[in-house]
Amino acid sequence: MAVVAIVPLIGTLILGYGVLREAYRVGVNNEVRAQLERGLELYRSHIISLRHNADLTADSIANDWRLSRAIEADDSNLINQASLRLFERYQSVARIRLTDALGKDLIERSRPKLLRDPTYRFLKLERAMPAVSRRLNLNVTVATAASPFDDFQRAGEMMKVYSQLETGTGFLSGVFLVVYFGFMLTVIGLALAVGIIISRRVTRRVAVLSEATIKVGSGDLSVEVPSDTKDEIGELTHAFNLMVRDLRESRGRIEYLQRISAWQEFARRLAHEIKNPLTPIQLAMQEVHQGYRGNDERYRYKLNEALSIVEEEVATLRRLVGEFSAFAKLPQARLEPADLNDLILDASRTYISIVDEAADESRTITSNPPVEISWEPYERPLPVMIDSMMLKRCIDNLMRNSEQAILGRALNRVDSSNRSENASITLGRAHGRIRVRTFLEGSRAILEVEDNGPGIVEENRERVFDPYYTTKQDGTGLGLAIVKKIVLEHGGEIFCRESGFGGVSFTIRLPLAN
Repeated sequence: MAVVAIVPLIGTLILGYGVLREAYRVGVNNEVRAQLERGLELYRSHIISLRHNADLTADSIANDWRLSRAIEADDSNLINQASLRLFERYQSVARIRLTDALGKDLIERSRPKLLRDPTYRFLKLERAMPAVSRRLNLNVTVATAASPFDDFQRAGEMMKVYSQLETGTGFLSGVFLVVYFGFMLTVIGLALAVGIIISRRVTRRVAVLSEATIKVGSGDLSVEVPSDTKDEIGELTHAFNLMVRDLRESRGRIEYLQRISAWQEFARRLAHEIKNPLTPIQLAMQEVHQGYRGNDERYRYKLNEALSIVEEEVATLRRLVGEFSAFAKLPQARLEPADLNDLILDASRTYISIVDEAADESRTITSNPPVEISWEPYERPLPVMIDSMMLKRCIDNLMRNSEQAILGRALNRVDSSNRSENASITLGRAHGRIRVRTFLEGSRAILEVEDNGPGIVEENRERVFDPYYTTKQDGTGLGLAIVKKIVLEHGGEIFCRESGFGGVSFTIRLPLAN
């Protein structure tokens, strides 16, 4: 950049200096000076002649014999006639005024229009009247064009400038050289500074990208390079951030699926180890209960209580074993093209049994419907690749959780009010609400299940998808883990947030089918 700028600069300086010297040589020489001086002298002579003519005009008026005789005769008519004749004779006279020793006007004649004309200059002359015995004062104002005076002034200024140019030829050439050289150096310096700043900005951002790439290569996927520009480096940075985010999401998805697989293996072994001794325990307890033939009522009562407790706990364990087995045998998703709207419409028809179960349970509290469920499919088709049965299982789990949370909160309210009539009325008026809807968000189809239940505190919203983590007393913590595994196998994402109703919202994002 410096070479490209300096080489034309040197050529321009040489050429400009030569042109300037040649211009001075042509324009500033003795012949031009002589012509200027002759012109200035002509203007000066012309102005002197104008002054001389004005003096002659004033003298002619002062020595006019007719005017003098009329004044001596002290005849006002003759004085007016003589002055009028003089005024008409000398057209350059703008004013004639004759006063006596006491200041009394004997003659007062003027041309007002001429006196107001800015293109004229006026010369006021005083004269005595030698042919008159009295002492009189004659004032004659002579008008002349102003252009000769202006031209003379401009010629003098031009001559002054020319003299300065003539005496400062070498100085001006040097000043031009210095100013031009300084200006060009400033431009070159600014260009270099801007170039360095821009290049460093680019190289600095490339260096940041390089460091971020090294971190990603070492396994750190939390890297995010700031990008606030729309140039090529900004586009590269944006693409890099998208790549890292995809890698981060993919690694998180893979790690979660691996963790789920490990938990499935653990659940399979645990179910196997627990399931085998359950039947012998129950049979042994039944045999002990049936084998007693005594008459001790107290002992018989203890046996009945023990049998009841064992059978109840064995049933609980069998239920847990069943859930563990179902979790361990969770199949892989088989994706087929479908419309997400059709899926929730189908789920709305098959979900009647769950609503009936919830209604049966709630009738012990209130006769009103416990939960209002609304299904809101998107107005346009949402083509996706899904396993309909497994995704309906996700919807089933999410809605069961919402209903259990809403009914659990209602039961707690009623228990805290000792199941009073007022509590029943309150529950009937403020029943629960669940909304299932689909919509489009960018290039993703969204399935959302939200309620107005008690919600989930923010610090637990990520943990709810961990296996065996639950906030319910009788829960296993497998439902949401199964939901997330199914969603990840669909190439989607699931988020837990606060809903617009004040409860919890589960949002499933699925890629649209091409």
